[in-house]
Amino acid sequence: MKRLFGISIVALFTITPVDAYEQATHAVITRAAFSASDLGAGSLDSLSPLQRSLGLDVVSPLGDGVTYFEFIGNISGISPYQRTAQPYEKKILKDLETDPQTSAPMVWLMYGAIREDDNPNETPRTPQDVEAGIRRPLHHFFDPFLNRPLTAAGLSEVDNDVRKSVDWGLGLKNSFGDPNAQETPRRNHFTVFDAREAMFRALTLMSSSTGSYVSIAEGVDAAKREKWRQAYWATTFRALGDVLHLNQDMAQPQHTRNEPHSGSLCPGSRVCLTGHTSVYEKYINARALRKGAFDSFSPFNQPLTIPLLNLPLDGYPIPAFSSYPNYWSTAPGSQVVQGKGLADYSNRGFFSAAKNFASPKSEYSSPSSNPLDYAVEPTLLTKWDGTPLLDSLPAYIYFGKVHDSLQGSDAIHVPLTTLGYWDQFIKKASGSTSYSLNRVNYDAMANLLIPRAVAYSAGLINFFFRGQIEISPPKEGVFAVADHSINGGFKKLRANIKNISPLFFDAQGTLQVQNMQGGTFFAVVRYHKDKKYTDSLDTVVGVAPCADYTSVIDTAHLEASTVCRDGVEEIVVSKPLNAISLDAGSDATVDFDFSDSPIPFGMTDVVLQVVYRGSLGSETDAVAVGTLDVSEPTYFTYLNASDYIHIGGHVYQRPAIESDSELLAAVRPQYCADYQQVPPKIRPGCLEEFDLDLTFSFQDLAKPIAEARQVPVRKLVRFVYLGLADETSGGRLKKKMQRITVQAHRHGGGDKALLYQQTNCLPTDPLNISPRRSQMTVLSPTEYIYTVDRLKSVRGVNGWYNVSCVVNGDDAIPGTPDNRNSEMAPLGLPGADIMPFPVTINALYLADPT
Repeated sequence: MKRLFGISIVALFTITPVDAYEQATHAVITRAAFSASDLGAGSLDSLSPLQRSLGLDVVSPLGDGVTYFEFIGNISGISPYQRTAQPYEKKILKDLETDPQTSAPMVWLMYGAIREDDNPNETPRTPQDVEAGIRRPLHHFFDPFLNRPLTAAGLSEVDNDVRKSVDWGLGLKNSFGDPNAQETPRRNHFTVFDAREAMFRALTLMSSSTGSYVSIAEGVDAAKREKWRQAYWATTFRALGDVLHLNQDMAQPQHTRNEPHSGSLCPGSRVCLTGHTSVYEKYINARALRKGAFDSFSPFNQPLTIPLLNLPLDGYPIPAFSSYPNYWSTAPGSQVVQGKGLADYSNRGFFSAAKNFASPKSEYSSPSSNPLDYAVEPTLLTKWDGTPLLDSLPAYIYFGKVHDSLQGSDAIHVPLTTLGYWDQFIKKASGSTSYSLNRVNYDAMANLLIPRAVAYSAGLINFFFRGQIEISPPKEGVFAVADHSINGGFKKLRANIKNISPLFFDAQGTLQVQNMQGGTFFAVVRYHKDKKYTDSLDTVVGVAPCADYTSVIDTAHLEASTVCRDGVEEIVVSKPLNAISLDAGSDATVDFDFSDSPIPFGMTDVVLQVVYRGSLGSETDAVAVGTLDVSEPTYFTYLNASDYIHIGGHVYQRPAIESDSELLAAVRPQYCADYQQVPPKIRPGCLEEFDLDLTFSFQDLAKPIAEARQVPVRKLVRFVYLGLADETSGGRLKKKMQRITVQAHRHGGGDKALLYQQTNCLPTDPLNISPRRSQMTVLSPTEYIYTVDRLKSVRGVNGWYNVSCVVNGDDAIPGTPDNRNSEMAPLGLPGADIMPFPVTINALYLADPT
């Protein structure tokens, strides 16, 4: 007899048929939570500021829509195993009429929320991850009143380490005792810790799982590196979706009142040894799927027709707790009545099927079992489909209040239970009364619990992505600058970074600022390779044959490569900056060292990200990120064209002036015209060619960004920099001009040279330079624009902004336009005059100032 009992106990928890519609409810709640959160910001038609801050405003940010990773613990740490989304979860999204192309982050959150119910004993069988056999639903319970997981006779025969939902989802042994002590190894591979690690890898292709930051993609080609980053982003949202599912279960009282409901081993018509299948879950899933009927399954097997009712999804304020466990419970134990977590609310506020009013099975004092605490009202029940009963046998609904500790308010006149002769399906009447829950009670539960499930899930999303960094240029005005006569790339990047993480609150409602303490910062530059780039700029994106967007991108296949641009997005990551702290609201200028992997000049679609990993508020291993669209490498060219002389809106070389009496008469000062010679000449010392000394600054000329000394005639200097990009608003570019001031002196003394460029005069007026763009801008998941700025040419030399210095031959007012750009002769062959003259870059932008 004992032997038979052991077999039945194992069967008790291994044969657990659960219909797939249960996962549909989680998918619907997750979809609504995404929209309500900062991540969705209420719209699927545009990208939220948070998605842009994460850097998800690119084509296919999460890859092919099917590939993700699962982290498996081993003796050396964790290893990623590639997985794919299954037809199982795709079908559920199809049933919910959710297009996978609308928002990849939302879809992967929904996939995770569905797949958290993976169970080898489901009917139909659900997909399994690498460690097949884990009965995940056993870990979906948390009783905050007794601070325990699911408990039941014989459960240890199946799983001797059943976890509380909160511990299972957060990857902890004791969420309320030590909310930062990661459990390693662990059976659940889709926890907050897994989402964090995946997010960090997606941003940097680095890992800290071995105790130090190391590359995980050494020797891997660019295309595979991009696919890995995309798959790690998918993993981030897939794992976070699993966590949301676990928190959403706290809005189902059976999950917080220790009530199994698998509907297995049912020897009688009304009893199951594992608890009868949750009628509430079946009913809510039917509503989620907009179905007009559902089956209660074992042990009742009742087909029920219901009205088509939308689920109540919105209307509850989003919590902003400063600790993950608080979203489950803020007062585990006997003080749960004061708790503000979702489990606290459902545990104390509602009855469940097996632990109803005055139930001998109930261990809970709340809701009250004192009839005096209720308004008991007789009613004539209707069928589940809303049609009237032929029998007028009355029932009594117990209306009570449900207290919300978070809002400090009560929902009043809530039909919490029903006393009567009818069964819960309003189909059979018996000779004695009993307490049961029917559609009236379930609708009241849903109206209060489901909006909270949505809001708490949205709160968890906001909390997970709370780490936000604002990036701006340093006071010098640009992020990086380099001498373009040296093809070494940018080896240092300077940025002003500010901790703009929003505010959250502890269980007592006290403000908890999100300080970044003692963590590590990285700069990440994302880009597409300019396949036509040459140091001379003779060929580059922005120069024919790559001067138009139709030659740079394939509009029919945005991710494809062209002859001008590589379709693969690459990244280059700085050395880590350790032990950096940044309090909430504070900022600092930080230098990032790229000397080991310089930022290349030949790139388009340039994006700068600053990534932080370390302590953030209550979390000791958080990830924060900021993203900024920066300009493409912008080439500022300054040409010593003192072999030309400005007279009357034109430029001429000296022999041309001397051979034309009218031009010679226009020379100022006229003293420079020597008429005593035959033919007349320009006097020696007047209007001669000269070497130039140059100083450039975006801010303070006393602290120049670059300098050049004794630049010969017909030579150019060119430096390249990364600045702010144009802003995009409503599909239109909003120009963001950058002011640069130049001091130009004749080497060895003398008057300043007269400089003309597009009616701007140097040194009298600073130049306003627009950023160079070769950039795809994602406006929404389905809308894109691509902008290509064309480089300009002066004397056969290409550059983004070209300034030339000519001799002032008629004392013209600085800024007077002339025809120099079209009239001056080309400088010469490559390798001769057109090669840039060396520039001295400010030591702040040199990785090794020596």
